Amino acid sequence: MSFVVDKGLFAMENNQQKWVNLSFVFASLLLAYVLFVIATKFSVVFDFEGRIRDLDKILMGASALVGLALFIGLYSSSLANNFMNEVVAEVSKVTWPTQNETFKATIAVLIAVTIAGFVLWLADTFIVFIIGRLI
Repeated sequence: MSFVVDKGLFAMENNQQKWVNLSFVFASLLLAYVLFVIATKFSVVFDFEGRIRDLDKILMGASALVGLALFIGLYSSSLANNFMNEVVAEVSKVTWPTQNETFKATIAVLIAVTIAGFVLWLADTFIVFIIGRLI
């Protein structure tokens, strides 16, 4: 009995899982940072830093633990893993524009914004003129 492994499929799944895990790490770090900032603001409002020694280290450690708990929860959740694998699969299907296409689209946007700005300036000038005549 022998097993044949499709190396391309395995590499793709391994690459997808790498991006999924990286997204979990970033989500956990973001949560830890936001919790630390919020806790720091509340500690200033309630004057905890004067009463608790090394409060910043305690808040940093607690925020890191919450972030680690989120990472472990996401990493072990099959629902979160399936969802993020589907997200990575869909993003890999995106056709990104070339540098030339991006340049042309940027020029088109700049021209459209310039024309719209000129038209709005003319309308504003006309309305100011009419109101000035009426008053």
